[in-house]
Amino acid sequence: MPSGGRQERGKQRVNEPPVSGTIRRIKVRLLVPLLALLFLSTVDRVNVSFAALQMNTELGLTPETYGFGVSIFFFGYILIQWPSLMLLQRVGMRRWLFTIALLWGAAATGMAFIHSAQGFYALRLLLGVAEGGFAPGVMYYLAHWIPKRYRAGAISNFMLAVPMSVILGGPLSGWLMSMDNPVDWAGWRWMLLIEGAPTIALALASPWIFADRPRDAAWLSETERRWIEAEIEREQASQQASVSGWKLLREPELWLASLGWFGLMAGAHALIYWLPQVIRHFASDTSDMQVGVLSALPWIAVGAGMIVNAWLSDRAQERYLHVSLAALSAGVLLALTPVSSTGAIALLALILAGLFMGGAQSTFWTIPPLFLGSAALAGGFAIINMCGNLAGLVVPSAIGWVRERTGSFDIPVFLMAALSVVAGLVVLWLRSRDPARRGARAIMGSYSGET
Repeated sequence: MPSGGRQERGKQRVNEPPVSGTIRRIKVRLLVPLLALLFLSTVDRVNVSFAALQMNTELGLTPETYGFGVSIFFFGYILIQWPSLMLLQRVGMRRWLFTIALLWGAAATGMAFIHSAQGFYALRLLLGVAEGGFAPGVMYYLAHWIPKRYRAGAISNFMLAVPMSVILGGPLSGWLMSMDNPVDWAGWRWMLLIEGAPTIALALASPWIFADRPRDAAWLSETERRWIEAEIEREQASQQASVSGWKLLREPELWLASLGWFGLMAGAHALIYWLPQVIRHFASDTSDMQVGVLSALPWIAVGAGMIVNAWLSDRAQERYLHVSLAALSAGVLLALTPVSSTGAIALLALILAGLFMGGAQSTFWTIPPLFLGSAALAGGFAIINMCGNLAGLVVPSAIGWVRERTGSFDIPVFLMAALSVVAGLVVLWLRSRDPARRGARAIMGSYSGET
């Protein structure tokens, strides 16, 4: 009898396509180019951390002015998120993505031609405006293509582009900066030009790559298109009792999730924009290429954490503990780095912190759809991501301010550790407020009362 039940569960439902093949096809046709775009967008915003090794001296940037230039990106990024998401809903993915990717490619390549701090600030601001809606827009887009039971793995695959951009982009940036270029430019200018150009090429190709909705995807069969839309509609119907529209702004779950994402993103922005200079500070005799290679190590761990924790979360079909325990572990390990007895131990603690940091980040975005109604999905994603990216507005500038006045990175690291712990605790709080969990406890309580 049990074996017969397993066989029954393993049978394909009538009129349902081979699920694994359908999901795999969506990942290949949509996730791969989206991953490439996220890779390029992250390279285009963070290669400034490597350019700073030469650029700051040429432009006369102090740690404080450099930190301000890094942070002003996030002013534009945060300001435009909600309007960008509304534009996506109005015009569709293909036209929206073409517009924003072309704009950020132009801003990224334009960075090669700046000659003052004011030019640096202006193009960083423009880059933030262009990229502002991209990440939450992709989360919204995927929520209409991939059923939620497969979504953690898909999101982790997408977010893998962030550590990949540093793992591959760091050594690439160091190599481009140190090579003899054909126009005899300063190495940082040549690097910014070469790394910005591919975004423009992919932007021009995006209208032919993407489909706005499953029903428009000619590369899916009619059965596959109907199955995807039926699955998404069923999931959204089950969430109709959830909060939607402007009522969402009065819900504590939204702001708890926003605080959690802020805590997770604080450590990421500290790593992205300051790690090369931290390495140069502790090993002043390293070349630009060596700095790029050493900077990649924590990000390799971040990528591994994203893949492993998302796989474990999908396998267990549990989200909250997989995020909260990873965030708490990252916080503890970050706190160990300033007090480590040697540089090697500090680097090991940082690598392990990156492992858990990546695990928490990749699985986090499976939580908001558990309390967001379908009508509030895009807006909720935008608000959470907007609040999380306040960390990008605050953290790089704050680190530069502290660094210029104390000459130390210890205080910022302890603060990043504390914020990661806060994120872990917030997600545990969200778990306690989950309606499904409360319902399950009430049912179990009624049974125990009857007995």
